[in-house]
Amino acid sequence: MRCLVVGGSGFLGGAIADAIAAAGHDTTILSRGEATRPTAAGVEAIRADRHKDLGRLKGQAFDWVFDSCAYTPDAVHKLLDAVGDGLKRYVLISSVSAYGVFDKRGLAEGDPAPDATPEDLAVARTVPTANRSSGVAYGASYGPLKRACEIAAAERLGDRATALRVGLLVGAGDYTDRLTWWARRIDQAHGDRRRVPAVGPPDRAVQLIDVRDAALFALCCAENGLGGIWNVTGRPMPFADLLDALITAAGSPAEVVWTDEPTALAVGLTPWTDLPLITPVASEYRYLLEVNTERACAAGLRCRPLEATLARLLDWDRDRRDQPLKCGLTPEQEALLMA
Repeated sequence: MRCLVVGGSGFLGGAIADAIAAAGHDTTILSRGEATRPTAAGVEAIRADRHKDLGRLKGQAFDWVFDSCAYTPDAVHKLLDAVGDGLKRYVLISSVSAYGVFDKRGLAEGDPAPDATPEDLAVARTVPTANRSSGVAYGASYGPLKRACEIAAAERLGDRATALRVGLLVGAGDYTDRLTWWARRIDQAHGDRRRVPAVGPPDRAVQLIDVRDAALFALCCAENGLGGIWNVTGRPMPFADLLDALITAAGSPAEVVWTDEPTALAVGLTPWTDLPLITPVASEYRYLLEVNTERACAAGLRCRPLEATLARLLDWDRDRRDQPLKCGLTPEQEALLMA
């Protein structure tokens, strides 16, 4: 098959390009050319900004299109206009954020997801062109706009449209640094940094997926003609088990010191940013990391052993220790938390 990966030099887009090229498909990536991720051998690269001019796609026939960076319905329509009507499969990378509120454990594909409001669409129009391929630029409108993208694709293509509601992606190359912060902190837990603070309860659920496994499921959907909406992430596990697995993978002497959530909030720490992978227990995001993946697992979603993901992540991060991370506790915050 002839395949196009939009955003194919990014984290997930790059993993999808690698997966489909390895499977023997004719692979082309479309990107703005700003990322430094190496392109797999034999992969053609087209440099263009999807929000400005897609003229370079005119006249090219693609069987499958994988879209990793559509955040507004007009971006979906513009891309589909450019690739034409001969498309056999369009795989949209959506997000579990499309559900909007996570006050229920085990959200599944049949549960409600709010469409974008006029206010959300107005927010999208204010985002500068240079930032429109970054999800964080849309703020609280990100989830509803992803749902609007799903609707746009389904209206245009029917069963030829696939929407993957992807959860927390991790692995080498992860630009969010959420799991990477924990991996680096535990790997460096020596001497007076041996004690690593963590916010309980220890059985707090965390749910993640190796970016390579999400990419392989995207390919699975194309190869098997799987349309509709799919939750794509791993199985929930206790946060304590994740930290124990990191300690083992790093061969670290780290000692995890647990404190409670009220203490962390009282000293001014912010869940998810200061405290990566931590969602507040008493919030609409309580079950963000506990969505239901039974449908995707039955259709072929496979997640590699956690140990394999962590080992590769550690190897990658050990070669970039000069780079500061985008989230996580500072030494001063750690001291406050453990005081």
